[in-house]
Amino acid sequence: MGLFDFFRKKKPVDDVDAESGGNPATCHCFVLCTEAELGDLSRAAEIVSEVFGADYSAEISKGNIVSVTHGESTVGFLAHVPMAIPNGEAEANADGNLLWPDGRNEVAQHRSHVIVTNIGIGEQTPIQSALGVSRLALVALKLFDGLGVYWGNACVCNSRRAFEEFCENISEEHVPIPVWLRFQLIRPAKEELGLYTLGMKQFGLMDLEVDRCQLEPMELFEFVSNLAHYLVQSGPVIADGHTVGGSEDERILVHHRPSMIDKNRRVYKIVFDE
Repeated sequence: MGLFDFFRKKKPVDDVDAESGGNPATCHCFVLCTEAELGDLSRAAEIVSEVFGADYSAEISKGNIVSVTHGESTVGFLAHVPMAIPNGEAEANADGNLLWPDGRNEVAQHRSHVIVTNIGIGEQTPIQSALGVSRLALVALKLFDGLGVYWGNACVCNSRRAFEEFCENISEEHVPIPVWLRFQLIRPAKEELGLYTLGMKQFGLMDLEVDRCQLEPMELFEFVSNLAHYLVQSGPVIADGHTVGGSEDERILVHHRPSMIDKNRRVYKIVFDE
C-alpha cells in the first residue's frame, strides 16, 4: 500500500473539542519490544542517570517494574507486560506514518510492551508532563531494547530512531512535536496534498488541518509541525482569520472551522490558496 492509497479517519479516544476546555495532558505511553521475555535490568540506574541526570536513580520491584526516583520522590514507572498490545491497535496506529513508512510491518513484530507512566501530572503543565513521559520512554527504549513508541494521545507509533532523534536535548524550549502528534497526509486530488494532525488536545489546543495545497510532503509536514510547535509553546494565540508565515512576505490564512474528519470538532484550518 502506498503512502497516499488510503484516508483512514483516525481519532483519539474520548476526543473532546479543545475549545470546550478539555485538557487531558499526557501521563503515559507504550514502548514496543520485540522480545516477550524480560531482559537484564541491571543497567537501569545507569540508563536513568544518562537520560535524567546524575541525581536520578532507579529501583526494581516485583521483577518487571522499574521506578525512576529523584531523592525520595518517584518520577515515574516502567512496567513490562509480556504480551503484544492486543487487537492490532499498535499496528493500526503505525500505519501511514510519514516518519515511519514501514511502521505497520515493523510494529507487527513486537511481542511485549512497556507501560510508561509519569507521576505528579497534576503539578505539571501539559508540556512538562509530555517531557516527563518522553524521558521515561527514552529510558525504556534503552533498558528494554524497544523498537518504537506508541503515543496514545496522538494515535501514532514512531520508530525508536525517530523518537530518539527528535527527543535529543529535549527541554521546555526544545519540544519534540513530531513524535507528540500524528501528521496524517491525504491526497484530495491528483496534484494536491492535504494533512491533518491528531494530539493537540493534550495541550488544550485545536488540531491543525490543510484541506489541499501544492506543497511537497515534507515541506507541508515541516510547515504544519513548525506551526504546531509555535501554538504548543505560545497557547491559542491564532484567532479566526489571522495569517501566519515563515517570513515577512508570507501571509497564509488560518480559520477556525469544522474538522475534515469530524464535523463536531473545530480545528485550525490552514488555507494556502486564499
